[in-house]
Amino acid sequence: MLRDLDSHLLRAFLTVIETGSVSAAAQKLARTQAAVSMQLRRLEEQLGHRLLERSPRGATLTGAGQMLMPYAQRILEAGADAQRVLGDSHVSGTVRLGLLEDVAVGRLPSVLQHFSASYTDVVLEIIVDSSTALSRMLTHGELDIVIGDPGVIDASAVKTWTQPLRWVGSRNLKIDWRKTPLPVIAFVGTCAWQEKAFAALNRARIPWRVVCKSTSLLAIQAAVDAGLGVAVMLMGHVRHDAVRVLGAREGLPPPPHADFGLFAGSLEANANSAQHALLDFLSEDIENFLALEKDQA
Repeated sequence: MLRDLDSHLLRAFLTVIETGSVSAAAQKLARTQAAVSMQLRRLEEQLGHRLLERSPRGATLTGAGQMLMPYAQRILEAGADAQRVLGDSHVSGTVRLGLLEDVAVGRLPSVLQHFSASYTDVVLEIIVDSSTALSRMLTHGELDIVIGDPGVIDASAVKTWTQPLRWVGSRNLKIDWRKTPLPVIAFVGTCAWQEKAFAALNRARIPWRVVCKSTSLLAIQAAVDAGLGVAVMLMGHVRHDAVRVLGAREGLPPPPHADFGLFAGSLEANANSAQHALLDFLSEDIENFLALEKDQA
């Protein structure tokens, strides 16, 4: 007879993955290291599989652990959703959220859909713009929460993180920058990631020229798909059916990384406000996302 998985055991398992070690997880969970180790052992015994390999360098997932991880996350998320619906049903109001386009066309729409399903009385007003514009609106009180470039947003970040970028080009694009300058597809205006990419090309003494510019990420993707040149993108934006990731094989330098930050303006004093609900929801999702990326790296 199947036994239900204990959420406490699953939380210990996910926290070890997030922090990288049993000792760090114990500190975050306010438990002893022995207690967390016991929880992991009980979970492994119940499932009949070893979930983690532990060494002096930390803990890594086994094959069984990798299979369990997304299920564990969904189980705990479902429990959190139930608590929100039953305990925070009174939460209502409007939240003005500002996003970079790179974030808005990625995985965040599904996250926001999940939030809206949990908080049916909360209205989301979303603005997609540059970090410069988002910073100005946050300062003027026109936005409540912003996800943008921490190097541009004029506010203290609630949370910051980085994501790797990749050089990408069409599968049919022929690259020989030793004979002709590397064709580059670029964003119009100031882009910190783009400037880092240009600087990397210059340091590597690779001749390059901009062949196409756009303010739209979708237009940049279309230009790359069409084989007009190369661009630097987040891995989540790479259309693997049409383009390929480029790198040392083509003589290109390592790409830079992208910096992100979660920012909040002057939120309502009520800790159960719609703004606080979204801020907590996004913070938790970012933590889960980074833990998953860390393990898959």
